[in-house]
Amino acid sequence: MAASTAERPLREWPLEQLAEQAALHARDARALATLAQEARHRRGPRAKALEARLAAMIAACAAAPVPALDPAPRWRAMLAAAAREITTLRARLAALENAPPVAAEAGPHGRVHLTPDAPAWLVTEVRRAYRRRYHPDTATEQQNRRRSEEVFKRAEAVFEAIERMRGP
Repeated sequence: MAASTAERPLREWPLEQLAEQAALHARDARALATLAQEARHRRGPRAKALEARLAAMIAACAAAPVPALDPAPRWRAMLAAAAREITTLRARLAALENAPPVAAEAGPHGRVHLTPDAPAWLVTEVRRAYRRRYHPDTATEQQNRRRSEEVFKRAEAVFEAIERMRGP
């Protein structure tokens, strides 16, 4: 039993699976030959039809020119594209480095890294994040507690100013 399984590794596969694999490997003559060999061992008109279809696919593979397996052209193209992107990114970086520094945004929004057109839900979430991060009760050491309290009070003042600007 073990010898026949070794001779026919696809013995347990149904015909539908053999046909599916043939469609997946339509350009691989070796895989198609293995599938055709298994189809020859099967009985019935469906098996004979599959065997004929596999023979036609193998003949089509033999007639088609074998594509070059040399990956060098593909790698060269990928490297050229990467080099172009690197050049573009270097140019953008140089433009940013030579640009005048952007002043911090005026108003309270800039202090908490928001824009004046930030939606209310985002302001609320940023405020919650500041509270979680800098609430004095979360600090364990006294020095960190003082710093957290200062940052917390400043952030709360900024968020209150933003709320006043937005209105009721």
